[in-house]
Amino acid sequence: MLLLAQPVSAEPSGTDADAAEIEHIVVTAVAMQSPLTVVTNPKLPRQPLPAHDGADYLSSITGFNLIRKGGASSDPLFRGMAGSRLNILTDGDMLLGGCGSRMDPPTAYIAPQAYDKLTIIKGPQTVSYGPGSSAATVLFERNHNRLSAAGVSGSVNSTAASAGRLDNALDVTAGNPDGFIRALATAARADDYQDGNNQRIHSAYQRWSTQLELGYTPSDDQTLLLKLGSSDGEAAYADRLMDGSAFKRQNLGLKWSLANIGPYLSQIDVQWHYNYIDHVMDNYSLRSFSPGMMMPNPAASNPDRRTLGGRLASQWQLTDDLSWQLGVDGAQNIHRIRSSMNQPVMPYQQQARQEDIRFSQLGLFNELTYQLTASGQLVAGARLDHWQVTDSRKMLGNMMMAQPNPTANQSRDDNLSAGFIRYQGQHQAWQWYAGVGYNQRFADYWELAGNGRASEQSLSAFYVKPERTSQLDMGLVYQQPQWQLSLSLFANRIDDYLLTQQGWQLGMQQVTATRNIDAQSLGGELDLSYQLNAKWQTTLALAYVRGRNISDSKPLAQQPPLELKLGLNYDAGAWNSGLLWRAVAAQHRVAPGQGNIAGTDIASSPGFAVLSWHGGWRISKPVTLSAGADNLLDKAYHEHLSKGGAMVSGYLPLAQINEAGRTLWLNLNWQF
Repeated sequence: MLLLAQPVSAEPSGTDADAAEIEHIVVTAVAMQSPLTVVTNPKLPRQPLPAHDGADYLSSITGFNLIRKGGASSDPLFRGMAGSRLNILTDGDMLLGGCGSRMDPPTAYIAPQAYDKLTIIKGPQTVSYGPGSSAATVLFERNHNRLSAAGVSGSVNSTAASAGRLDNALDVTAGNPDGFIRALATAARADDYQDGNNQRIHSAYQRWSTQLELGYTPSDDQTLLLKLGSSDGEAAYADRLMDGSAFKRQNLGLKWSLANIGPYLSQIDVQWHYNYIDHVMDNYSLRSFSPGMMMPNPAASNPDRRTLGGRLASQWQLTDDLSWQLGVDGAQNIHRIRSSMNQPVMPYQQQARQEDIRFSQLGLFNELTYQLTASGQLVAGARLDHWQVTDSRKMLGNMMMAQPNPTANQSRDDNLSAGFIRYQGQHQAWQWYAGVGYNQRFADYWELAGNGRASEQSLSAFYVKPERTSQLDMGLVYQQPQWQLSLSLFANRIDDYLLTQQGWQLGMQQVTATRNIDAQSLGGELDLSYQLNAKWQTTLALAYVRGRNISDSKPLAQQPPLELKLGLNYDAGAWNSGLLWRAVAAQHRVAPGQGNIAGTDIASSPGFAVLSWHGGWRISKPVTLSAGADNLLDKAYHEHLSKGGAMVSGYLPLAQINEAGRTLWLNLNWQF
């Protein structure tokens, strides 16, 4: 510790010229700083317990919730919307998981400490980052600025916590104004945690990732970047008959940026990326094998997915008051699978991979920003996407109950559109906005084919209709030294909403179906902070959403309950401390058996409240030591959206997966 506290002799030269001046604070709530947009630095210490993957980090932002199934790989929701309604990009690249049962949502492959910036754009209020994004756009980004001088900079982040948890992240950049090399490495592990009743939950995991970036920066206006990455891991799940024994990922990317080109054309960005996911799930690697009716033998499944995509975007300054973004993006991904219902006799490694679904998408997008007055802007955008999908599945169901696929070798083409318009204004400490957005979303892999998904009329869901969202967004942002407030409100109508329905009667059998229904939801988020004096601050965060299934005259499934967070923070410069009280109301608006690709409603849930404490010591300007106790009172509780428990050999049965009991943690953050 004393060595880390010593000053670094080299001149700071990181991706940010002001790296040495970064404020090291514990983040208890992240609020909007400008209309519709939340921006934060994932490297900063965080309360509660520092996040180990992307979904875990998103849960600290008002309006986000998690569908929990163990210790890792939770599925994030925003305003009760999950899956591809959230458009999640990693440094501009599209990353899609392979598991048909959502063991590996995109956020499972994201280590927050490996990124410099997290941006959330609420609602269908942008068209520049790919198709979909009816609920929100989530951008995990890295800085690739030209270095101001030769040198070395970076960060080290380590977390130790209860249940044998240990996270480490290293990020180092070396170079000069002509170019740089950046190396990132993360590793995370944890044992099974115990809930507030001291009951052990099948939840252990291990993850690691590496990333290498080579940048050529001959001038302030030009950057050429090559990216290479790899990761792997394993995770135990308490909600199902299998665990994830491999999460192999390989990625390759190229990016070229050119700025200040001419009097009208201000910037061009060209990007290409390749991602490959090779995932294995089985019922024997991470648990004691126990024969059952569903799986009498050791079994394994090995899906993989290759994604190839690109983007060309141009920025134009047509007049002093009018800027325009015009671009094109596209992607192709191929999903394959191989499996074995008797691994000792017929190993999956010896089986041929079978392609099941192939997606292709090509989109044209543009956004305009017009300065109407000195304090008001009109922002609008539109995009058009062409989709082509091919169903390569010959049979549906597992090897014991296989049935012919009625849509085998068929293809479908769709042209989908999206657009928005909003007004945003500013006056002194106030900002406000109001906008409407429209989005047509093509069904994703899990809605079309995940786990042999059926439709209302057919064993195949291949021809379900695209989802159409029309949404009104309004909000306020108020910032001054003592008070800070951000308020977001929304209301939408979703035609042909893609609903997951368990136990759907289709002929003589019951299936899990993807259904088109009509739905609506409304709600919002409020973040408020008040500086009591130079050292004391209070915070409040409130999130609420209410959804309705119009077609079935039921509540819309998988909606989070009302949630309140209250914080009291003390900061004396070198020392800081705080309390965070999270209160969640009961949720009785449920539709058991209905939901989305990530989860379905089980039953009503009681409310709960959890108290957590954190403290920090700024050892020196670049070094911060933080500690905390989450769930300080060791309460036994579960989130409303948590998955139901499965029978796992050696563990007590669970109706729903409980959260961890009292958790102690220690975090070291060093930026040099």
